[in-house]
Amino acid sequence: MSLLRDVPKALMQISSFDDAHSWMSSALRGTRGLIVVFPNRVEPPRPAAALELFEFEACPFCRKVRELMTELDLAYVSRVCARGSERNRRELEARGGKRQVPYLVDPNTAVATYESEDIMTYLATTYGLGRSALGRILAPLNTASATTVSAIRPRGRRARPAVRDRPQPSELLVLYNIEASPFCRKVREALAALDLDYRVENVGKGSARRSELAKRGGTIMVPYLIDPNRGVAMYESDEIVAYLEAAYGGMAE
Repeated sequence: MSLLRDVPKALMQISSFDDAHSWMSSALRGTRGLIVVFPNRVEPPRPAAALELFEFEACPFCRKVRELMTELDLAYVSRVCARGSERNRRELEARGGKRQVPYLVDPNTAVATYESEDIMTYLATTYGLGRSALGRILAPLNTASATTVSAIRPRGRRARPAVRDRPQPSELLVLYNIEASPFCRKVREALAALDLDYRVENVGKGSARRSELAKRGGTIMVPYLIDPNRGVAMYESDEIVAYLEAAYGGMAE
């Protein structure tokens, strides 16, 4: 791929420490954001219009919502609100009245709401079997754990100055993703740093979307990035990050 030939070798050689660091972040969250819950494995929700989540990767409250969306086998559009990016933050304030994340927009039900716990209750009730009493009781521990992970690995918190508020590609990039995957995390961090919105196709264990992924890419492996703007589709987190840097790391084209 010609774009990748221009990437410095250092960008292609992500250190083993980085992989281990990302693995540790996943381990601290256990199985959250890994396995699709029943009955969503059998009857996955397929909303007619895409849900939108205003969020950024390092936000612990956003993390909780993203994990649940993997568990519910929900696809959504990530509206990246990393610090320094004003584009989506302005839209967020215009829609909801304040610049606070996470903020969920569900055009299928005309629901738009802040607060991670409220969002999780809404998603579980609308697209699952509802939240258990135990889940509600353990909510403070869940938040504390997510906050710890964000403190340990704060990447994906800021948009790079050179790319902030540049025009978005004409078509959304698509990421086949498992929230708990340490390799998907590296790609999501890069997308946040590059201030790129993208569509998330969650394929947690048990997901009905796994067959779709196998048809598109030939195997069930994540992350898998599709860039319809350049006709690119690829696996392998390090290669994806290098591609994103080469294709979108500069100013708007």
